[in-house]
Amino acid sequence: MGGSASLDECGILPLLRSGDYTFLDRYAPGIKAQQVEEVFRQSFFADSYLCSSNAVTENGELYNMDGNANRVAAMTFGPKSVILVVGYNKVVRDLAEAERRVQEVAAPANAKRLGCKTPCAATGVCVDCKSDARICCTAVIHRRQRVKGRIKVILVGEALGF
Repeated sequence: MGGSASLDECGILPLLRSGDYTFLDRYAPGIKAQQVEEVFRQSFFADSYLCSSNAVTENGELYNMDGNANRVAAMTFGPKSVILVVGYNKVVRDLAEAERRVQEVAAPANAKRLGCKTPCAATGVCVDCKSDARICCTAVIHRRQRVKGRIKVILVGEALGF
């Protein structure tokens, strides 16, 4: 599972932790950084990968920006199935608006949520910083998926996440 305020707000985590599923839990109590990195790697072999998207254009393109790139990498290749839960607040007109949304809304809010020591976490404004703690390192645009049905987008009729 990718780090996601949207999934947290949906209440999916308790269900995944119920014991009915094999869940690679990057947020497990007491997990160490090295173990989290191993969870990132194991995610490529998962049957299903759950996450959200930073933005979805009216044409159906997915725009995502990551710091470690584990989420965008898993979305691109690896897991047999990728399920994105996306609130209507993330639907944008085009890719230019998607990039603006990440810079003005998603990145500052996520940097603050994660406790990053970046200018955007402190001020709420992206300045295209060069900080080692920067969470805007890898941008990926999904226009199409060759494996039919691999990526499923669930659009939710309410605001979710950042």
